[in-house]
Amino acid sequence: MHHLRFRQVHLDFHTSGLIRDIGAKFNKRQFQEALKVGHVNSITVFSKCHHGYSYHPTKVGQQHPHLKFDLLARQIDACREIGVRCPIYLSAGLDELAAFANPTWVVKKKDGTTYKPLEVEWFVRILRFNSPYLDYLCAQIEEVVQRWPDNDGIFLDIIGTQRDYSDDALKEMKQLGLNPENDAAVQTYAEQVLFRYFKASTAAAQSVRKDTPVFHNSGHISLGARKALAHNTHLELESLPTGGWGYDHFPMSARYVLTQKWDFLGMTGKFHNTWGEFGGFKRPAALQYECGAMVAYGAKCSVGDQLHPNGEMNLDTYRLIGSAYAEIERKEPWCDHVKPVARIALVSCEINQERWRGGQAASAVADEGTGRMLLELHQPFVVLDMHADWSAFDLVVLPDTFVMNAANVAKAKKLLARGGRIIGAGSALLNEAHTAFAIDPGARLLGRSKGEMDYLLATPLTPGVAVKSAIVIPGGAFEIKPTRAKVLANRRESYFNRTWEHYCSHQHAPDAPGAATPAAVIGKQIAYFAHDIFTRYRTYGQPLYRDFFEAALRRLLGGKLPVETNLPKGARISVMEQPRERRYVTHLLYAPTSTRGKFNGQPIELIEDLVPLRDITVALRLPRKVKTVRLVPDGGALEFTQRDGLVMFTVPEFTAHQMIELAY
Repeated sequence: MHHLRFRQVHLDFHTSGLIRDIGAKFNKRQFQEALKVGHVNSITVFSKCHHGYSYHPTKVGQQHPHLKFDLLARQIDACREIGVRCPIYLSAGLDELAAFANPTWVVKKKDGTTYKPLEVEWFVRILRFNSPYLDYLCAQIEEVVQRWPDNDGIFLDIIGTQRDYSDDALKEMKQLGLNPENDAAVQTYAEQVLFRYFKASTAAAQSVRKDTPVFHNSGHISLGARKALAHNTHLELESLPTGGWGYDHFPMSARYVLTQKWDFLGMTGKFHNTWGEFGGFKRPAALQYECGAMVAYGAKCSVGDQLHPNGEMNLDTYRLIGSAYAEIERKEPWCDHVKPVARIALVSCEINQERWRGGQAASAVADEGTGRMLLELHQPFVVLDMHADWSAFDLVVLPDTFVMNAANVAKAKKLLARGGRIIGAGSALLNEAHTAFAIDPGARLLGRSKGEMDYLLATPLTPGVAVKSAIVIPGGAFEIKPTRAKVLANRRESYFNRTWEHYCSHQHAPDAPGAATPAAVIGKQIAYFAHDIFTRYRTYGQPLYRDFFEAALRRLLGGKLPVETNLPKGARISVMEQPRERRYVTHLLYAPTSTRGKFNGQPIELIEDLVPLRDITVALRLPRKVKTVRLVPDGGALEFTQRDGLVMFTVPEFTAHQMIELAY
């Protein structure tokens, strides 16, 4: 597998044919100066952009009409002269030139349209991989790798399944026995077309050299789609926090990819919001935190930039990037060839994982709610797909909409047989028909509540829940009766659901008097929440829900959490191991975020100020006896105590990102 460099830039150059003097200010020395100022050691440069123009002479495509020289060749020469890698970018799913010249190559939607002709928000003509466009694209890729046989890789962009209703597609679906009137059949066909693309384009990229690195970018790594992901030599996790992803998207994606075989990088942007923002800059504090987070979760770093049509590198941008990459350069020895130290696994509840982007929105919300709870409780975890074995973990968390099919029942029973523990919520422990528990939590399923709003009540088993009165939780619950398990939390229903005939106050009716019924139960190995508590946490944001989850976590693990720390809830902790160097590396992360403005209807989450944290206590449960503890890359040894596998130390102060080496 391809081994990545730590300090990368992804350089976009999507340039209209209406703009003249393309690359007129490109200068090799200035290009190299920018890379040096930015501490960059790999930069993805461009062969073909979304507009469809090539930035070098081509016999297959069309060079930009206002480019007078071979810009790509000059960029590659400049990079090689100073030892910087330069993978080559080609837009695959978008090509405005090809779309206009060949309208039948454009995906036709179910309503018979191909695109909205007056739409100007973004590129709207999606190319069909089930048309001669695929041959055209592969010829462009082959031309590039033949011209540069010793290239550093091929990056192919805008990849995905497209539900195509073109005449060709309808005919082929019928030949394959697929009904175009059935959405699932059309999706199946779209998957077949996508794999046709994967096979052909990967072969084109590796037609000259079999070890050519290849990555197919879709903006998000599809969890569980291992057959599709196998066409990549490495993974690049596009996650621009200010562009709508937010700061908790990358940790979740990285904690899944950490369980896979690929080397990978995180990809953020230098922009205030997202791609294509000329004149947009984020604060250095944000980029320093984002890059620190990438290495903390086992990734290499990439920062997105967009070159001005005149070809001149923006030195303000590279000073910004350099402010983060200078630190990463010093930290690299502690961040390469790592593996996660995690006793807890979050098993994703996404469905259809074999498919590219097979999950559903509701599942993603449940996964995110679970992940946020664990991140805020500072417990290291990994995310598992449907193919993964559970047996290596002490505790597995199953989000609300998890499907307990036969394969998952077998995994759960195997985990429990070896002493493992499970926390489930909603329908996660139920059979597929939701008529009974498939995994018995020590309770019997009675049915489903009719109320739209419920209330949680703390019990003596949830001492960390400070509020003892009724706590509202929307969405209803499963009704359960304990058989062996103890009641972890109780529930009350509201007086009535809100309708035009009966309503109370501004939102919902209060909790009705009467006997409480169980909302959560816990035994020696299983805790079960009858509400969709993880989904509600993600959508409702009530910290008290997390307090109930923490109570279950602590009780199942006998009070021995993998990590105990006084970090604030907005801080993050990650524990990695470098087996070659015989050491653990603990990463502490903290930067306060705020929301200002919006992009595409989503609030922009910003980091502007880095606030130091002082006297941070950390206690880690580790499988090996530790010999020394010290701050790295700078800083002296830390005093520590070690007892029964628990290593305890205090970090006097850190800002944004701090690594602690624990040698064994």
